[in-house]
Amino acid sequence: MNRELDDNELSDPPNSNHTKKQSSIYVVPDGGWGWVVVFASFMIHFIMDGITYSMGDIYLEPMLTSLRYNRGHVSIVFAFLESITLAAAPISTVFTNTFGSRRITIIGGILASFGFFLSRWWTNVYCYYITIGLIAGIGCGLMYLPAIVSVGYYFERKRSFAIGIADCGSGLGTVAFPFFIPWVMERFFSNDYKGALLFESALLFMCAIFGLLMVPLPIELSEQRRARMKLREEAKRQAMKAVASQKNDKANQVLVDQQSLPFLDAPLNKNSNDYRRSSYDRRYTSPSFLHALPESPSGSTSSEHAWKSLSQLSTTQLRSIEAIRNNVLYKGSLRRVSLPNPVNDADPYKDRTAQTNKLRSEEIRKVTITSYHDEESESIIRQLLAQLNLKLLQNHAFALFTLSNFLSSLGFFVPYNFAHDLAKDSRVEESHRKFVIMAIGFSTCFGHIIIGYLADRKWVNRLILYNITLIIAGIATILAPYSGSHILPHILYASLFGFFSGGYIGLTSVITVDLVGLYKLSNGMGIILLFQGIATAIGTPVAGAMRDAFESHSNPFLWSYLVFGGFVVISGVILFAIPALNRRQKDLQTIANHQSNMLIVT
Repeated sequence: MNRELDDNELSDPPNSNHTKKQSSIYVVPDGGWGWVVVFASFMIHFIMDGITYSMGDIYLEPMLTSLRYNRGHVSIVFAFLESITLAAAPISTVFTNTFGSRRITIIGGILASFGFFLSRWWTNVYCYYITIGLIAGIGCGLMYLPAIVSVGYYFERKRSFAIGIADCGSGLGTVAFPFFIPWVMERFFSNDYKGALLFESALLFMCAIFGLLMVPLPIELSEQRRARMKLREEAKRQAMKAVASQKNDKANQVLVDQQSLPFLDAPLNKNSNDYRRSSYDRRYTSPSFLHALPESPSGSTSSEHAWKSLSQLSTTQLRSIEAIRNNVLYKGSLRRVSLPNPVNDADPYKDRTAQTNKLRSEEIRKVTITSYHDEESESIIRQLLAQLNLKLLQNHAFALFTLSNFLSSLGFFVPYNFAHDLAKDSRVEESHRKFVIMAIGFSTCFGHIIIGYLADRKWVNRLILYNITLIIAGIATILAPYSGSHILPHILYASLFGFFSGGYIGLTSVITVDLVGLYKLSNGMGIILLFQGIATAIGTPVAGAMRDAFESHSNPFLWSYLVFGGFVVISGVILFAIPALNRRQKDLQTIANHQSNMLIVT
């Protein structure tokens, strides 16, 4: 049976009287301090993306003059910053799940600030590759994921709206920095770009301060992990006390009960002081396994009884519990996400709902139970390897989607990094050139909101909408070199590119869920961001080198924009094959199942 996931189901799984009785207590805030977290996330995006997206516009020309290298060498600085920010996403995911959004954001802000601080004193393009590209890139990469995840934990019904506000910080930062930083550079640093780098170092340090506002909720995986570790330590202390008082049987029972249930988010003995002191404030906690498990006849939840009760939970309950852990990266409406039931039609776009996750009920149960049971014992390296689950590429539709993201990322940052340079080559008035990158940033905000809103409508085919955003953004890039010497055509192509590329960014997680399911969103996005990072490291320097190679031509950027804009167009066109791939994969699975059944019969 196929149906869409209702928001209430995430906070109140059915078929559990105990959970239903607590449903008014165990809810995500959907407001309150969450709006402070939204503000912090907005400011982090404003500073981090404002700096990242405006680097080429602000620093390309002064670095070319000061460092005496060509565009190919200098643009590597910007490409490394952008690509490592994206490619560090899998590492950031593991660290965030282990140590928490607040802590990782603070560390990322300090690291990014330190990289820009070092670049003030090491005036060499190869040193910039390390300080700005590597160090600051890793710092920004560590901040990128927690800034979204922290908002996702605080909001459920209002998540699309809250994340949309936070994402707007990126566009507004792109508007503000090309105007503000040159003014600071001229007013306080005598047009010395190294002073501006030091100023941006101070701004990045402020991201660490905003990270302090991200107060963790009990539902965060890092908080659950910390509470489990405290429970284990307390269980060991209780066992030692019992041993000392000649109560070995009781000590062994306590140790078995507590250590065999690492997934529980509160002590089992509800009369103990530890339960009352638990950091799991009921005002903010969504349903967990403890609330779903019935009590054993003896009044205590032994390991045997707990595992038996867990195995008897309905598939809907297990899906709802696991969804809470995985949907914080999802930027769309949860009402358009189908639960992973077995389906008869593998095409998620035929009835405009995501139906591609084919896990059967027992498989879902095994995956859910195993993930909670084994999570604590996994090292950081093992978690990182699990995060980059390349087996997802065996899904032909997802593999094509990953290829599309690689192609689109080859050209995505070209308008950002060379908009000012293109306007200069076109002989646009110098005082007007900064308006091009500002137009990209301003229109990106509208793209996030309007296209995100359309994607949540049931009558909209999200795959076609996604493809259209890529194709139009690519066409705008191709037409950019023909804008001439007047500023208005430059603003027009920049606005088109910003609007539709902003929609493309917001829809990436939505299409990923449609292809691999909600429970593999984190793994899918990790793979996609890794390939995006690799492509970004290639695209910007090659585009700069191509511009230098055609410097003697009347339109030096023509081939750069034509080639990389063409990659963006192709990335959208090839995705029209996804429904056919899904149907083919369904036919192959049907044939395989038929052959398997024939072997059993014979």
